[in-house]
This record gives sequence, C-alpha cells and structure tokens, in this order.
Amino acid sequence: MRDFMNGTLAKVAAALLAVPVFVFVPAERGSAAGFAILEQSSEGIGYAFAGAAAGYGDGSEIAFNPAAMAWIPDTHVSANVDLIIPSAEFKNNGSNNPNLGGIALSGSNGPDGGELAAVPSFYVKSELFEGAHFGLGVHSPFGLSTNYDREWVGRYTAVESELRTVSITPAFSFEVTENFAIGGALNVLYTEATLSNAIDFGTIGFGQLGAAQATALGLAPQQNDGFVEVKGDDWSAGFTLGGSYRYGENSKIGLAWKSKIDTDLRGTADFIVPTAAAPLTGTGLFTDTGATAGVTLPESIALSWIHNFSEEWGVLFETQWTNWDRFEELRVQFDGVQPDAVTPEDWDDVWRFSVAMRYSPAPDWTFSAGWTFDEEPIPGANRRTPRIPGNDRNWLALGMKYQLAEQVNLRATYAHLFVKDGDVIASDSVGNNLVGSFDNSVDLVGLGIDYQFNS
Repeated sequence: MRDFMNGTLAKVAAALLAVPVFVFVPAERGSAAGFAILEQSSEGIGYAFAGAAAGYGDGSEIAFNPAAMAWIPDTHVSANVDLIIPSAEFKNNGSNNPNLGGIALSGSNGPDGGELAAVPSFYVKSELFEGAHFGLGVHSPFGLSTNYDREWVGRYTAVESELRTVSITPAFSFEVTENFAIGGALNVLYTEATLSNAIDFGTIGFGQLGAAQATALGLAPQQNDGFVEVKGDDWSAGFTLGGSYRYGENSKIGLAWKSKIDTDLRGTADFIVPTAAAPLTGTGLFTDTGATAGVTLPESIALSWIHNFSEEWGVLFETQWTNWDRFEELRVQFDGVQPDAVTPEDWDDVWRFSVAMRYSPAPDWTFSAGWTFDEEPIPGANRRTPRIPGNDRNWLALGMKYQLAEQVNLRATYAHLFVKDGDVIASDSVGNNLVGSFDNSVDLVGLGIDYQFNS
C-alpha cells in the first residue's frame, strides 16, 4: 500500500510540476505568435512590420535581415524603446473539480493578467571597406510578463510568468553587385525566466491519504494551498542568413532565414508546503530541487518588398512562416526523485501577412500606416492556458518620423492588436478544471532615435 501510494504521489507530483516548469518555454504571449516579440524596431511598429526583412534603414536590419545593412550609408547608430501593453481579462465559465462531485473552484477572475513590458534595442552599423559592412545589435526576440493574484480561480495553473531574452547579434553583409547583397548574423541568446503557481495540497491529501486521514491532518480541498516558483536561465546561439536586392527609388526586396535555436535551461524549483501537507513530502516529492529542460526555438523565413512610387509615396509588404510545430511537448527532468514532467503542446506552423504604406509630404516628415494578420500556433482550447491565452490577431498601426537635423531622426509609432478571444480548458492532475475564456488585446508604443555619421 505504501509503495502504491508513493508511486501515485510521484505521478501527481510530475503532473503538477509540468505546469510550473513551463517557465523554460514561456507562455502567455509576446506581441507576435506564440511567445515571439517582433518589436526589434520602433519604426517597424508604424508599418505593422511590413517590409522588415527589406530594411527600414534604421539599423534593425541587423535583427531582421543583415544583408540589407548594405544600403545604410556610412556609420549609423540607433536606439529604441518599445512598450508592450497587454490585456488578458478572464471570464470564468464554470471551473470545477469533477472528481469531487463538481465542486466549483474558488477565487476571483483576475485581475487582468497582462503586465507592461519595455523592450529596448540598440544597433550600430559601419562600413568595413568598400562593399563590406559590419553591424552589432542588442535586442529581445522572445518574452512575456503576466501576473495574477495568488487567490484567483486559475491559481493552480498560473500566478506569475516572466520571460526575458537578450540577443547579442554581430552581423556582416557584402555587396555582390551594385544592387545585390548577402549577409549573415550570429544570434547569441541569453534567456532568463520565472514562473509560479499554487498547488492544491488539500485535494492531493484527500486523493492520496483518504478523507479520514486527510481530515485528521487538517487537509481539505482548496483550503491548504502550497506554492511553487521555478527559475531557469541559459545561453544558446543561432544564426540568420539573408539576401537583399534594390532597384529604382531605393525600392528593395529582402529574403531572410532565421535558424532554430536549441536551448538547454538549468534552474531550480522552490516549494512552499503547508504544515498539514508535510506527510506528502516524506518520499522527497514537493521538495526544493534542480531542473533541466531542452527546448528548440523555431526557425522562420520572411520575404519582404518595399516599393517606392516616388519620394512621397511607397508601399510595403511582408509574409513570414514560423515552424512552431517543433513545439510538440515540453519534457523536464528533475534532480532527486521526481519523474520527468511532460506537457503535450502540439503547436502548429503559422503565417504572418503584412501590408503598409508610406507618405512623405515634406523632406523632414514621414508618416506610415499598416495592417497585419498574425496566426497563433496554439491548436485549441485544450492547449491554451493562462500562460498562453493568445489567439489570432489583427494589427492596425500608425507611425511618424521627423528629421530633427541633417543627421538625426526621431520616431514615434503606435499599434493596436485586436486579438480573438481565447477559450481555455486546463486541468491539473487532481482534477481542478479551469474553464473560461480570455478577452485579449495588446497596445504597442514605439520611440526611437538614430544618428547618421556622414563621411
């Protein structure tokens, strides 16, 4: 009986831990599909990132398509800060535990889980010699920040989720002909993440010890919550290859391929266990331990076209494919006695389609407007959680650039993302079943400055 109980407890622990260790592959969402972040350029926000792989001339070519650096003259420096303002309001549609007679899950609906995030980026580009160019960028390609109350109805699924990434990107480009260039970049990525959630030790106690013994210990469903926080970090690397062709009035076509990045994160799991549940830790489960997880961040291909009809008017297009179906499952190995925790994901490949226009009524002023449709890789409600409540989205964007001086440009941009409501059906191993939907939206604000060192 003791061996059976210990084995069952191990399975319960593994299933519960499969949620908190999702810190290693962040959830909720960035502004783009999955947990990606497009905001590598404040100017790009104003175009809804149409034309990004063809190049805006602001240095973000280092992040999107290093070949297009070739068309930035001389030495160029730019700095940006982009604000991501997400909203994720939850509506409870009867969350319950069917294993306990359909008892409703207690707790509030929130508050709004979205949290403001600032995404800075910095680029410097210079000509090494005629036809050869070097650039260096510091930017963030993935991220999230969500935070719910510890007492909310979905606390057993998610409380805090935070992901921060920094990519240090040296890049090169070479002009094969006067109008065609190739380029490459090394993406050295640092990832740091934190994730937490509550654990329903009361229900675990009833299920594993029986009602009489659990009651004697003072355990009761949803009345003896514990807590777990998982942290992890890693250094990893990938690369970008691209080509760029220009014609006419600085019209450009760009094609860029970003490689997958294999990460192998190492972290710790720290538990808070209520006194009444201490007998459940006797076998070493639910105790502080180390954890590792290997995750592959997907490759993508982007094709862009910027066509200028004149100095005043231009149009921009882009399509991007991302291989999110690599994310079939998350498997985490723990130090100590905890077995592997496996969370099925089954994400899909996705496409992004963007179109924008540019209008320059005077040499000092440029205005832009853009639209994007961005698919979400989450296949359905049973694969969506409060850590990943995103869905398909449509962008509407506006931008403005002002030439403050001969060598200085200032930019201010804004976009609103209309995100389709996301239904959620998320269950833990003891039967707590979160059922509801998220009313999602995202606002983006971009500010930037660049300086051109003319020779």
